[in-house]
Amino acid sequence: MLNPVTESAPDFRRPDLLRLDYDTYRALPAIANSDLSRLRDALDGRPPRPQTGSNAGALSFGTAFHTALLEPDDYVPGQPGLNDTLVWWLVEGVKMNSQLTDLLEQGASEMSVLFTEPQTDTLCKLRADLVVDQPEQPFTVIDFKTTMARDAEHFLWQCSAYDYDRQAAFYTDALRAERFLLVGVQKVEPFGVFTIEVSEQMLAEGRQKYQRLLCLLKAPATAPPYRAEAVQAAVDALDPGRNEEMR
Repeated sequence: MLNPVTESAPDFRRPDLLRLDYDTYRALPAIANSDLSRLRDALDGRPPRPQTGSNAGALSFGTAFHTALLEPDDYVPGQPGLNDTLVWWLVEGVKMNSQLTDLLEQGASEMSVLFTEPQTDTLCKLRADLVVDQPEQPFTVIDFKTTMARDAEHFLWQCSAYDYDRQAAFYTDALRAERFLLVGVQKVEPFGVFTIEVSEQMLAEGRQKYQRLLCLLKAPATAPPYRAEAVQAAVDALDPGRNEEMR
């Protein structure tokens, strides 16, 4: 089913896909889905995510897997704390799926996008793992997740609990995508691969999540009083110039 937000609009046009290195993308002065996660953490009373420490290994492994799968020429072996054999084992597991192999061959990887979210008029950005735009095929975005999920049903639960549905809606609405696939890749035995086509219900729930957070970003004073300080701190961290502009 086509996403109803754009395809029928007379001014329909997908934003440009930009080939940017990661540092250039990170420097773009726009709101990413990961920024919304930091704002959500503040709203939920969670401590700010550490940049190093216990999460560093998981983040490094996920980054290594994505590089090996999507940009294999850029993969640097022998990084401290990483099991190169396991990384490439997971890549081979993905490529054993013929549908995913076809999408990898047809798609453009690690594409960046700048766009203005229309409901809140917020400049946003995203970096998609894989975008497939082929004739006679639905415009498709694919995101790969390494996971400890026991099975496909458990991974489906994670898609909501970990806000992958929010990411799917954020990307789908920005790119006017007709299909969004979440691919869970088990990083423990039996090393299964779970492909989930995000449903309209999941997209609707994810859309509510990201629009709520973007509204909060615009008006942090609307946060519950017992979270106001943490939310304001998170907003200020995302936009250090905000306070100067408001004075």
